[in-house]
Amino acid sequence: MAFISVKIAVALFVLYFIAVLFLVVFKPWIFPLSFPVIVLYLLIISSFFGAAIFNVKIGPVSLFPYRMLYIVMVFVFALYFIKEKTFLDWENNRIKPVLLFHLFWLFYACASLAWVRSLKVGLLDFIFLAIGVSLIFFAVFLLNERKHFLHIFYIWILMFTFLILIGLWNHFTRHHLPISRINVAPLYQQGIPTAVFVNENDYASFIAVSFFFLLAFIHRIPSFFLKGIGFIVLVLSLYVLLLTSSRANDIAIGLGVLVWFLFLTDRLVKKRLIIAGTGALILFREKALEFFSRFEQGLHSLNTAGNTSVDIRTNLIKNSLLFFEKSFGFGIGSGNAEFYLAHFSHYPTGGIINVHNWWVEILVNYGMFVFVGYLLIYIWTIVQLCKLFQRTLRYEKMVCEGLIGGMIAFSFSCISPSSQISLNYLWLLFAFSFAFIHFQRKKDHSNELIRSNRGVNHGQAFE
Repeated sequence: MAFISVKIAVALFVLYFIAVLFLVVFKPWIFPLSFPVIVLYLLIISSFFGAAIFNVKIGPVSLFPYRMLYIVMVFVFALYFIKEKTFLDWENNRIKPVLLFHLFWLFYACASLAWVRSLKVGLLDFIFLAIGVSLIFFAVFLLNERKHFLHIFYIWILMFTFLILIGLWNHFTRHHLPISRINVAPLYQQGIPTAVFVNENDYASFIAVSFFFLLAFIHRIPSFFLKGIGFIVLVLSLYVLLLTSSRANDIAIGLGVLVWFLFLTDRLVKKRLIIAGTGALILFREKALEFFSRFEQGLHSLNTAGNTSVDIRTNLIKNSLLFFEKSFGFGIGSGNAEFYLAHFSHYPTGGIINVHNWWVEILVNYGMFVFVGYLLIYIWTIVQLCKLFQRTLRYEKMVCEGLIGGMIAFSFSCISPSSQISLNYLWLLFAFSFAFIHFQRKKDHSNELIRSNRGVNHGQAFE
C-alpha cells in the first residue's frame, strides 16, 4: 500500500508540474480564460500523450496525466453546471441532433451489455466510449469564443510537431518509449517510429489526420518565416509516415491533398503549386517516382489476393459481417468483436482478433442503427464545414480548412489501427469539428436576431 501511495503522490506531482508549466508558458493567453476552459486545454494537451508518459500501474488500473485530468474535468464541468444554470444552454444549442445521437449511442452500448458474450471487454469498451463522448460535450459547451478554436488549433500543431520529432528520434536512435511494441520487435524493425503510440499504425493515422492542420496553417498564415518552419515539419511528417509503411494512411493523405487542392485553394495557389510541383518533380525525379510507385502499390495491394496482410484484413471483415448478420442487425454488443473473433471466427485471421476497421467495428459491435447514424453525422459534418469554409474569414477559414482535410483523411486512416475507440485524437477531431460548427451556427443565429431586432426597431421608428 505504501508503494502504491508513493506512485500516486509522484503521479500527482507530475500532473501539478505539467499544469504549472502550462500556466507559465501560456500566461498571456490563458488568464482571460475561464477555469473550465483552462482545464479543458490541459486535458487536450495530455490527450496527445495518452498512456505513453508517466504511466503508473495501480492494480488493474493504469494512471497517467490524461486520466487524472479527465477526472478533474468531470468534476469541474459538473460543479459549473450546478453553479450556473445557463452553463449548459441546451435551448440555444445549434447541434442538438448530433449530441442526442451520441447520447443514444451511449445508451445503446450500455443496453447491449445485457447480451454481450464478454462483459469485461464490453464494460471496458463502454468506458472508452463514455470518455470519448464526454469530450465532445466538454468541447461543445465550453468552446464558445473564436480564440478558443485558434488556441486548440495551435496546440494541435505544436503537439503534432513534437510527436514528429519523437518519431524521428525513434528512427535514428532505435530507442522507443516503454509503451511501444517495437521494444520487443525483431532487430530489423527497430527503426520503425511509433512516438507515443503502441504501434506504427496508430501513429501513422494520427499523422494522416494532423497533416492537414499544418497544411492549412502553412496555407493561411501570413508570416513567411512560420510558413517555412511549417513546411519543414510537413516534409518531415511525410518522411516519418513513409517509415511506418502504412498503406491506408498513404491513401488517406493522397485523398485529402486532392480534395484540398481541388476545393480549398484558389486559382492563384493552384497555379503556384503546379509550377512548384513540376519543378520538384524534375529536381527529385527518382524520389517522386518512388513515392508514386509506393502509392500505386498501396492502392493495388488493397485489392490484391495473395497478400497476407490484405487477406487477413479481408477475413476480419468477413467474420465481422457474419457476426453482424447473426445478430439480426442489432450488433453483438459493446466491444465484443474482439471476443467473437477470438472464439467464433469462421475465416482464418492468423491469430489477429482486432477488426482493424473502425467502420466495420461500429457496425458489428453496435448494429445498423448506430452505424447509419454515425455515417450520416460524419457526412453532415464535412458538408457543414465546407459550407462554413465558403464564408469564414482568414483564421476561422484556416481552422475550417484543417478540419475538412482531417475529416476527409479520417475516412481511410481509421481502417489502419487495430481499434479507434481508445485513440484520443479520434474523439478530439470530432469534438473540435462539432464545437466549431456549433460556435459558427450560434454566431449566425445571434446575428440574425440582431438584424431582426434592428428591422423591428426601424419599422417602429418609421411608424
